[in-house]
Amino acid sequence: MGKATIGDVAKAAGVSVKTVSRVINNESGVKDATRQRVAEIVKQLDFRPNLNARSLRTRQSYIIGVLFVDYSGNFYSHSILTGAIEACDQAGYNLLIRPLKINDIGFEPIIRQMHELSKPDGYLVCPPLCDDPNVIALLDELGVPYVRIAPLNAQGSPFIRCQEEAASQKAVEHLINLGHQHIAMLSYLKGHGAGAWRLAGYKAALNKHNIPVVPEYIEEYGYDEEPNILDSVIRRLLTKTQVRPTAIFCVNDTLAASVYRIASQMGLKIPYDLSIIGFDDDPMVENLWPPLTTIRQPISTMGNYAAKMLIKSLGNKPTAFETPALNCDLVLRNSTGPYLPS
Repeated sequence: MGKATIGDVAKAAGVSVKTVSRVINNESGVKDATRQRVAEIVKQLDFRPNLNARSLRTRQSYIIGVLFVDYSGNFYSHSILTGAIEACDQAGYNLLIRPLKINDIGFEPIIRQMHELSKPDGYLVCPPLCDDPNVIALLDELGVPYVRIAPLNAQGSPFIRCQEEAASQKAVEHLINLGHQHIAMLSYLKGHGAGAWRLAGYKAALNKHNIPVVPEYIEEYGYDEEPNILDSVIRRLLTKTQVRPTAIFCVNDTLAASVYRIASQMGLKIPYDLSIIGFDDDPMVENLWPPLTTIRQPISTMGNYAAKMLIKSLGNKPTAFETPALNCDLVLRNSTGPYLPS
């Protein structure tokens, strides 16, 4: 069987070739039911638009660039890419990824070169780049549309985020309901939206239950700080604080894994001596024992919606894209338990 054509798609969907073209090009004027039916037929027939011909006709590259920071075990950005790829496949776009090293001296020359070589129609900007004023200024200078994912400052360009503050409050209240009063928080997301929202949720839970916020229990660091500092911070929390925390809320699962390791080295048993909660539900937590209680956020869904939002803005007649409230779920496992007095 030969390669499917746009005519084959139109015939199978019972619509005109022009309607199929409008769906592929994300143009307005197509009913939602028709758009969905055409998209299903495109997938069934494995129809691939001729991007070169389409680019010549519309003067678009049909490429979306994704800017993110590359570091070991970056589950977050990988999940964003998974969702974005799905949206691009449905709309006939290609995804161009550009991992950037946090220690690179200035991201701007790399992004500028990427733009000059590939001419993406728009960009998805992942944290912490979404809050980097130099990166945003460059994209504005290039005059290219972009969607930011979980930015701290929501002013300006379109963005998408989850309800992380409410989820963090729920996580800390879970510890409080287990009887914990001395709850620490560990973060290396300082200056980044997720760090601010998760800290706010932590404080909101303590305030709601009339538990004092103890500065000594809060440790915040940035992405670009010395990575080994966290080991000494965790040890300080577990040995040198006036009253040792009986529970720790970690802003992601990678930090929680570090707490597991150091607690084990210090002879502390989880959850009997120390309860731990993470954030993200990274697949790597399957290797932790006991299984980690964590917050699961719909990261792939964010990537998918962000890509759809950007693609829709690139249509001939851009229209508003409404996204549903993206909530996070508390996943209860065995790393949290009732407070047991010494």
